[in-house]
Amino acid sequence: MPKSSNWNQIHLFWCFLLISISFQCTEPNQKIAVHNVYDYGAKGDGITNDQEAIQKAIDACKGTNGTVLFPSGNFLTGQLLLGSDMTLKIDSSATILGIQSDDEIAYPHHKIETKYPNRMLEDCQRRLIYGNHVQNVTITGKGKIDGQGDYEPWMHVKELGTEKDRPSILAFVGSKNITISDITMEDPACWTQVYIESDSITVKNIKVNSHNLTPNRDGIDIVDCHNVLIEDSIFQSEDDAICFKSGSEYGCENVVVRNCVLDKLNVKAGNCLKWGTDALGSFKNFDISGLTLKNALQNSAIAIESMDGAVIDNINIRDCEISNTGQAIFILLADRKRTVPGRKPRIGSISNIHFKNISGKGFTQQYPSIITGINGHNIQNVTFENLDFVLKGGVVEKNQAVMEYDGTYPEGSKFGDTNAHAFFIRHTDKVEFINCKITTELPDARDWLVQENVTNIIID
Repeated sequence: MPKSSNWNQIHLFWCFLLISISFQCTEPNQKIAVHNVYDYGAKGDGITNDQEAIQKAIDACKGTNGTVLFPSGNFLTGQLLLGSDMTLKIDSSATILGIQSDDEIAYPHHKIETKYPNRMLEDCQRRLIYGNHVQNVTITGKGKIDGQGDYEPWMHVKELGTEKDRPSILAFVGSKNITISDITMEDPACWTQVYIESDSITVKNIKVNSHNLTPNRDGIDIVDCHNVLIEDSIFQSEDDAICFKSGSEYGCENVVVRNCVLDKLNVKAGNCLKWGTDALGSFKNFDISGLTLKNALQNSAIAIESMDGAVIDNINIRDCEISNTGQAIFILLADRKRTVPGRKPRIGSISNIHFKNISGKGFTQQYPSIITGINGHNIQNVTFENLDFVLKGGVVEKNQAVMEYDGTYPEGSKFGDTNAHAFFIRHTDKVEFINCKITTELPDARDWLVQENVTNIIID
């Protein structure tokens, strides 16, 4: 028995020793799972096209939970196709430069592949960094991605007709568990970054600056995504700063946006924070807080639009500051009769919208906030609590006719000054004003509130 016991102890000793050696052998490999792009032939001189070398590093890294490292340098490249289970780390002294080229080898056109028929199919066909049905991807590192979007062919928007021929900086389609943090993105050729039919998206501590180039250069577009967090970021954009869209029945649900600056750069196009214009599915359960919304020269700080049948419900916006915009709030329910294959056109709905602790000053136009539905399809249950608006005022007439939506591209500015200086509300059920303070810089002949076909207005 003693001999057998000694044998068992020796056997266990060797087993533990082998396990220990195994861990010691594999642990360094796990720590060294960093793929430096220089090791794959990248030059990082800002002149050489490093696309092939960087793609080799990505292909070696994908599926390993490893990291593709961009050390100090300027890395010129066309489209990079990501894989799952990987990180791109851009060093603080590194810049990825989008190559200025219309060649297919630089930015191949690729129509998105979605679970549901999606109106975005024809748009967003080119991108610099592309995640197509990937998961567990992080892009981080305090460095910069420069789309170099001032390339002459990308500046003539009218000649191009749509966004499909100009590359976004980032695009993720049908993806899951995506984190974008700490990086700077500037000068996109089109939308800076777009996430389509993707889940569990985290965007935090990033800086975006599209500069004042030409239209359609949004800061970020969330299209039919669930479980999204955007926080502690700055969006300086020529077009919409943060835009939620729905091109399919998947819709956008469970979204948190907090502690961000949305700066429209005093450009005429776009809004600071927007739901729409494409709005087919749904926008449900949004918690928005701590935003600075500014410099929407003639348009809205906040625009909520159901144009194509979207169900918009449970939107909570609080603790925000508005300045130097044309209009504070624009809410529109309309029927543009757009749809996708297999779905009949329909009229959507807007309900349960709550604004709380919103301040506004320095307005550039004399527009009121506008809430308007469709006769027979009223907006439902809108609450304004603790508003503090100092409006421009200065209008001396108050008999302006207010148009119904005319089917053109919707902006609050198209309704003009209207016959109210603070709020014009039409085709709406239950609107509540709680402890709101609204004044004007200049005397204004118009009433602060004008309502048409509105039931149950409560002013506390």
